[in-house]
Amino acid sequence: MTKNNSGLKAAILTMSFIQMATNAVSSILANIATEFPDASVTTIQYLMTFPNLMIVAVSVIAAGLAERISKRTLAATGLLLAAVSGILSFAVHGSILILYVWAGMLGLGVGLVVPMANSLISDYFQENERDTMLGYQTGAANAGSMIMTYVGGVLATIAWQFDYLVYLLAIPGLILTLMFVPKQNVVAKDTVTTEKKKLKISAYEVLFCIVAAVYMLMFYLGPTNIALYFSEKQIGNTMTAGTASSLLLLGGVLMGFLFGKLAEKIGKHTITLGFLALFVGYTLIYMKGQLISTYIGCLLVGMSNPLVLPQCMGSVVTEDKQRSTVMMSVVFAIANLGTFLAPGITTISKMVMHAETAASRFVFAGIVTGILTCVSFVWVQVSNRRKKHKLRRRR
Repeated sequence: MTKNNSGLKAAILTMSFIQMATNAVSSILANIATEFPDASVTTIQYLMTFPNLMIVAVSVIAAGLAERISKRTLAATGLLLAAVSGILSFAVHGSILILYVWAGMLGLGVGLVVPMANSLISDYFQENERDTMLGYQTGAANAGSMIMTYVGGVLATIAWQFDYLVYLLAIPGLILTLMFVPKQNVVAKDTVTTEKKKLKISAYEVLFCIVAAVYMLMFYLGPTNIALYFSEKQIGNTMTAGTASSLLLLGGVLMGFLFGKLAEKIGKHTITLGFLALFVGYTLIYMKGQLISTYIGCLLVGMSNPLVLPQCMGSVVTEDKQRSTVMMSVVFAIANLGTFLAPGITTISKMVMHAETAASRFVFAGIVTGILTCVSFVWVQVSNRRKKHKLRRRR
């Protein structure tokens, strides 16, 4: 532990504010489309998810860099890049290509920051406290996204490019990182001696990577379709659609504070509970088609986020600090790959449901998440029984 553990916690949580920074752009995509009429709709939409592709590449590389460069330096560099990307997007936005360049810079920054935040949690916190911090970290990411989405929307009323200034939220994290994150990395007592052993990933760990990717594929169906669903069903207006989007994030904030206690009581069944929250949330949205039920559904969908991802992260942590950094970075990278590929769910839903509406996509999501809830329950039960059996054999 560091001398100022509270300061370290504050640094980790504030640097995590930018984890979902790309969501802030969603409110100005229509403005960007108007500004650049020659750009296709797909080109405009991928401006929001392009940073996730960069995150996939950078986060794995960051794990290797952390063996040579301090995590403090890497996190600070990433936070600085995120802040600078906001300033440059605000100041220089003459073409869609240049906006992609700055979006890539944001992805580079987030790809450095989040793996370091996860790794610092692995380094300085153990067992239940680590689970609690992973939950808080996911909650902080949702809180940061809420702040940026709301403030960005307000700033965009001046002019759309002002929305990008919300990336300056990285600065408090940068200051606290320089103040409280130790200059030297934690060195594991039992350092792995061979590269081959370092890079070996078990089937158990691969499974958590798959769970993270599948979860993000299904989760992002909510944020990308809720506004379209409101329009189709003629529920409320743009303000009510914005409220629904905010509830998705609020759910993540609230559940982030509860994850540690839940993980202590039900273990990996938090994953089952996360998929169940998605299932019930999507079911409430498409079955009732009313404002209140849709709001409750959005809140439940948001609450699923801290139930699944922190568990996937924590499950690949071992006593080997270097290996834990690599594996948490891999899980984070695969999860972001799922986010980037999320628009593909629209195509699959169209093939299965023979319809191309937001409502049909929520029905599809409800069916899939219902199946995933059952599968995850059986998987965790079997896994727990095998673990108990192994413990008995050792005794």
